[in-house]
Amino acid sequence: MRLVSMFAIVALAELGIFLAVERQIGIFSALLIALFTAVLGSALVKRSGISVWSRIQDKLSSGSLPGRELSAGASILVSGALLISPGFLTDVIGFLLLVPAVQSVVHNQIVRRFGDKINIPTGFGDSGFPGSNSEVIDVDAWEA
Repeated sequence: MRLVSMFAIVALAELGIFLAVERQIGIFSALLIALFTAVLGSALVKRSGISVWSRIQDKLSSGSLPGRELSAGASILVSGALLISPGFLTDVIGFLLLVPAVQSVVHNQIVRRFGDKINIPTGFGDSGFPGSNSEVIDVDAWEA
């Protein structure tokens, strides 16, 4: 119910902002700006997504966990959803989520809120699975 209320409030705010902008610059200009921000936002989200995907792969290949990169990817995903939805308020929030400084704030908030609930393995045991120190059994030797 809370989520439905939030969507309703955002929709009403978007409608009010659009009508205010439309009264100032006209319907054609307001629609043109909305279309332009959707196209520009799509291009920026694609570029940012490719960049963060490359950084995630670099971190994983070096043996590091890509925590900051994953939260940046989540910010970019939410940004894309906001930028393709019509409206000026969601566009502003969507463009803000593409700014690295804002992504850093989002990452810090995620860590602060969920950091104690996330179990990050620190090493690999004998079996190759994180956190596992169990003995490896050679199947060929066991069958003999």
